[in-house]
Amino acid sequence: MANQRDVTFATINLLNLHDADGRVYGAPAFPDRAAYEARIAWLAQAVRLLQADVIGFQELWSVAALRDVFEAAGLADDYDLAARDALGPGKPQVAMAIRKGWLVGEPEWTAEFPETYRLENLREQRDAEEIVSISIAAFSRPVLKAVVRPPVRSGAKPPDIAVFVAHLKSKAPARITTDRTLPVLMEHGGIARAVVSHVRRMVEAGALRAMLDAAMRESEDAALSPTVVMGDLNDATYAVSTEVISAQPSYRLAASSRAGSRSDRGLYSVETLQQYRSDRNVYYSYIYRNKIETLDHILVSEEFYDHSEKRHWSFVEMEAFNDHLALADESDSVKKRIRNETGTIDHGIIRAEFAWDPIEEDLRRIAAKLAQG
Repeated sequence: MANQRDVTFATINLLNLHDADGRVYGAPAFPDRAAYEARIAWLAQAVRLLQADVIGFQELWSVAALRDVFEAAGLADDYDLAARDALGPGKPQVAMAIRKGWLVGEPEWTAEFPETYRLENLREQRDAEEIVSISIAAFSRPVLKAVVRPPVRSGAKPPDIAVFVAHLKSKAPARITTDRTLPVLMEHGGIARAVVSHVRRMVEAGALRAMLDAAMRESEDAALSPTVVMGDLNDATYAVSTEVISAQPSYRLAASSRAGSRSDRGLYSVETLQQYRSDRNVYYSYIYRNKIETLDHILVSEEFYDHSEKRHWSFVEMEAFNDHLALADESDSVKKRIRNETGTIDHGIIRAEFAWDPIEEDLRRIAAKLAQG
């Protein structure tokens, strides 16, 4: 039987969810009302099947549209929505749905990088000698943070969990509107747009890591800082940007190893946790030009890692709902038509489940067995 302290997380890229007559990047979000209703119905079925306690969303333009999803799912009274409308014509937001009674305090969006995180006048001391300065000081999409806690009627109370939802800059070439007479844009425009895109994502990843360091440091006195990062990070698990966010904690592969027993700042990928216990890998969340990729992630702190001395939840399973992505061989126009007709999105949905299982209880069970002889 499920424990009331168990917790399940999920992340969904909504594919520019707006009102039926809304516009995204200057174009209609939907060709007609039927396409809007199809998207609402598809997403409603998805959130109903997920039965997740905390769901992170990306590419939200309209709070009213997200409310329509939960109304259609019959779950409007079961969740609190931490959501806001797009802040401008090209500024979709991230959001969160949190099971009623779980939210602690008020959610907050952060657009500006931490004051201490400025990449200015950095001189390399080996190989290269240039001074490096990067003026980027804000996220392209603000990061959302909410603190949640499973409510319990009796017994031990679980610690607060800090949940961050992020949507980092995509790998698509950046849209550059500066002076096009610049030599680099005249001669190497495609290269410049690609480089700017990747640089921004890397800088954003570092800023998110700086936010995580501050949040997890604040909780060190209590020895626990359960933290979850989820969303469309727009790169693979072992990409440099994702590894900057995770801080690359060690995983235990042998019973005699001490790897993973402590990792105060590290975040574990549920993809990797699932791969270590599965004989096949079906984790992908995006297909572009027949290239299968993992862009959507759920990363968890040591309180969710089985072998940690601070474990409070054990990993149960990760699921990637990605069957609807099987349109790889179709043209873009055909994909768009099918998605308008069926309401499907262009990313997979990732779900991760954790069972309440503090290490202290595990040790007590072992001691009891040993005492029985």
